[in-house]
Amino acid sequence: MKISVQRYRATGSLKNSLRKRLVSSRSIIPALSIATLIMLACLHIWQRVHVMNLVSEVTVLESENKSLTDLVRKADMEITELSCLSRIEPIATKELGLSKTGSENIFTLTMDEDETEPEGLDEVVSSLKKIADNFPVLNESRAATRDIFESDDE
Repeated sequence: MKISVQRYRATGSLKNSLRKRLVSSRSIIPALSIATLIMLACLHIWQRVHVMNLVSEVTVLESENKSLTDLVRKADMEITELSCLSRIEPIATKELGLSKTGSENIFTLTMDEDETEPEGLDEVVSSLKKIADNFPVLNESRAATRDIFESDDE
């Protein structure tokens, strides 16, 4: 038992003496400062490399975004070209055998309305609905196509 206690004390004193020597040594502070400078330099180099990689990724993504935007513009222009009335009329007449209708072929259908007339607010709402039914319809694709052509004209 005495031997093990002595060995324990010897290792403890060895650790303490090593610590004391390192702290009292004149070279520990310059060694730590040099190690810190090397670590900071490595960190700075890694950061620069990482930033350069991110910049290259951003340029690749920007070029891909431009090409996709061009494809969308081309598709919208093609849609507009294909839906042009001057293109559709010859196809309708030649391939489908359709023709323009004259006034003799147009019939007006009238519906007998209920005998009860709307009063007050109901009358205003029904008249606004009738007006709204006659407005032209503008959906998202036509609005987007119109925006593209307006931006090209400027």
